[in-house]
Amino acid sequence: MTKDSHTDCPLPFFIATVNSIWYNYFVGEFMKVKICGITSAEDIKIVNACKPDFAGFVMFFPKSKRNISPETAKSLIETLDKNVLSVAVTVSPTLEQVKTAYDCGFDYIQIHGEVGEDVLSNPYLKVIRAFNVSDLEKFDEYRMNQNIVGYVFDAHEPGSGKTFDWTMLENLPRDDKLFMLAGGLNPETVAKAVKAVKPDGVDVSSGVENSDGDGKDFEKVKKFIISARSEIKQ
Repeated sequence: MTKDSHTDCPLPFFIATVNSIWYNYFVGEFMKVKICGITSAEDIKIVNACKPDFAGFVMFFPKSKRNISPETAKSLIETLDKNVLSVAVTVSPTLEQVKTAYDCGFDYIQIHGEVGEDVLSNPYLKVIRAFNVSDLEKFDEYRMNQNIVGYVFDAHEPGSGKTFDWTMLENLPRDDKLFMLAGGLNPETVAKAVKAVKPDGVDVSSGVENSDGDGKDFEKVKKFIISARSEIKQ
C-alpha cells in the first residue's frame, strides 16, 4: 500500500505523523484520515507535509467547485507523496470514467449515487462505496461485493460541510471493509465524532478549507489529523 516524499512540517509534527502512520498501517489502532477535494499544487504540498492516509479528488462532477479534469488529476497525483493513497471521488460514474480514473493513476474510486454492477465489479479500481443518509437501506446489497473495500457515510449533500444524525449508523454491521465517517467534520468536531461513531477513519473536505473556500488550510489540516489520530479505535 505504499507508493518518496519531502516535507516542510515542523520536526515534532513530522515525527508524530510518522509514528501515527506506522501505527495506522501495522497496528491499526489509530484513525485513518482522508483529505478530500484536492484541486491544486498548493493543496498537494499541504497533503505531502501532513500525510493523511488518503487524498480525494473530485472527478466527472461539474456541479462541484472542487471538480478537476483528468489531466489535472494525473499531474497532481504524480507529485503526491507515495505513502498517501489517491481516491477518485465520483457520482454515478460510467465504466469508461472508471477506466479514465485508473489511467490517471488513482488507487481507489469512491462512488456516490446510482451505480451499475458493471461499475461496481470493474477490473480497474477497488471501490469505496459512499452512502448519503437517504440510501442507507441499500447497505446490505453491497456488503458481499468483493470489489468494494470500504464505505463512506456522508450527509445528504456531500462536500456541503453539513453533518447528520450519527445514531443512524449504530445498527449497521461492521465487517472487514473500511468504515469511514464524513459530513460536517472539522478540527473542532472530529474527536467527538470518533468517540461517538468509532469508525475506522474520517473524511473531510470543506472543514479544512481556507476561510474563502478556496483551497486547503495547512493549520486546519494539521489540526484535523492530530485530533483524529489522538483517538484510539475501540
